[in-house]
Amino acid sequence: MRIAGLLLVAALGLAACQEKAAAPQPASLADGDECFASRDWNCAAANYNGYLKAYPNDPTVNAKLGIARTRAGHHREAVPFYKRAEELGVVTYDMYAGYAISLEATGDLDGAIRANRKSLELVPSLVDVRGALAAQLVRKGQPREAVALLEEFDNGLKRQGDQPYFPAQIASIKEAAGLN
Repeated sequence: MRIAGLLLVAALGLAACQEKAAAPQPASLADGDECFASRDWNCAAANYNGYLKAYPNDPTVNAKLGIARTRAGHHREAVPFYKRAEELGVVTYDMYAGYAISLEATGDLDGAIRANRKSLELVPSLVDVRGALAAQLVRKGQPREAVALLEEFDNGLKRQGDQPYFPAQIASIKEAAGLN
């Protein structure tokens, strides 16, 4: 009976070790990129973490690790990598969009607004970022600015002969804020 108990404890210990995404030895940037491309965020993070141990000042990998951690839902872990990537000069819409998601998830609404604004400066047509920024502005007590942000985009679509994208969100904000 005692041997069976020891075997069970050993098996549980091995299972717990296997659940953690430990960095492969040696960590591989190519494997990290392959995992990232296949949306295996934990695999990508494990490889990028290991790679950054040897090359901590790689701006692109810091950004990719932040994005992978965000997409895996590990927002607190993601934020330092975004900060480092930004310090190292990374300026991409997807980095800022992911950074905003993690900042908002960790309670930094002002930081999320800043990051979403930077993302829109780079690619103004990002409707998901624009919609998220508008929602953040409403939570910050700036519904008029949120409506203006959305109307600006929709007016551009109308000028091109396209249908507006945000009428429902605009109407909802106006109604909730008594702007009608």
